[in-house]
Amino acid sequence: MGAHANQMEAVYVDVPLLDATPENLAEYGVMIGEAVHRPGLSIPFYKGSVEEGQNLDFEYTGRAVVRTARISPRSSEVTWLERHLNMTQIFVGLGSIPFAMVLGKPNQGSGENVPRLEDVRAFRIPAGQGVMIHAGTWHDFPMSIGDPVTVMTMNSDEVVTALANAQAADEMDDGDVYKIDIQRRTGRVLRVPF
Repeated sequence: MGAHANQMEAVYVDVPLLDATPENLAEYGVMIGEAVHRPGLSIPFYKGSVEEGQNLDFEYTGRAVVRTARISPRSSEVTWLERHLNMTQIFVGLGSIPFAMVLGKPNQGSGENVPRLEDVRAFRIPAGQGVMIHAGTWHDFPMSIGDPVTVMTMNSDEVVTALANAQAADEMDDGDVYKIDIQRRTGRVLRVPF
């Protein structure tokens, strides 16, 4: 009966689902799409056939790691949000399937250790595109919107090692990983409407 009572008491918050654009993602991160990021890098080779962009401001501590993950559909309820204060993590969809990113605005500057739920959004990232989140942006791992999707992630070895060494799915505060259970911390259940 206890579990049923908890379900009855749950307060659901539907996270707005938006089509990602460089403008609506700006407070959460940088959209990586078909447009060249800050074009105009002057490299003399292949002039006229290659438009060079400036470096993405990818930040991390220790060793950078690039990997892929295959994401299958799961519940639309968001259990976990995490942030990294020393990394601007990158997620890029590979192939022809879009994916969703649940993001909350960084708020570490005000000393907050829980995201402001009114600032949490789910962004539909177009197929073949991605996002580099700002340091401190609250996020869940990418979500499949329907069909399975493969994403490439750019991360730090420190973060991947901490997550892989977790003994169980529970809150974490280990190095640059601060991961919380949203319902436990806020009394709310976030839900993405798809």
